[in-house]
Amino acid sequence: MSIFPVCLLVCLLLVQVVAPETTERSEQRFREFVRQHIIEAMEPNNCTTVMANRNIKHKDGPKDKNTFIIGNENEVTAICHGQIEPKKTPSKKTFDVVVCVHTIKEHYEGTKKYYQIIEVECANNLPVHFYKQRRRNG
Repeated sequence: MSIFPVCLLVCLLLVQVVAPETTERSEQRFREFVRQHIIEAMEPNNCTTVMANRNIKHKDGPKDKNTFIIGNENEVTAICHGQIEPKKTPSKKTFDVVVCVHTIKEHYEGTKKYYQIIEVECANNLPVHFYKQRRRNG
C-alpha cells in the first residue's frame, strides 16, 4: 500500500471532523432543544408533570435540573438570527423561566424567575443548546 491512499483517507477523516454542523443536524438538535426547554405557559408546580410528559431525563435516571423558557419557538429562535457557526449567544430580550430541580424519586420542585437573559448555543440560525439564564443587568 502506498502512502498516498493513506494520506487521502486521513485527510477525508479530518474534513469530516472539522466540517461545520449540517443543517439537518442543527434541525435535529433544535427539535430536542424545543422539547426540553421551550414552553408557552407553565407554573412551577407543573414541573413533575411536564418533565414526565416530555420524557426529559438522563439515560440512567432523573435529570438533576432543567430550565423551561416561557415563550414560543419564534421568540426563542430570534436569539440566533444570523448565527450560522456554533456560538454561545445571549438573548437581547428577557424571558421568564421555570427552573425545575429534582428532589426525590420522580418529583421536581420548580421556581419561576422573571426577566432573565438566556444564553444558548446557536447553529445555523437555531438554538441547539441551553447554557444558563441570568438576571438582566441594571
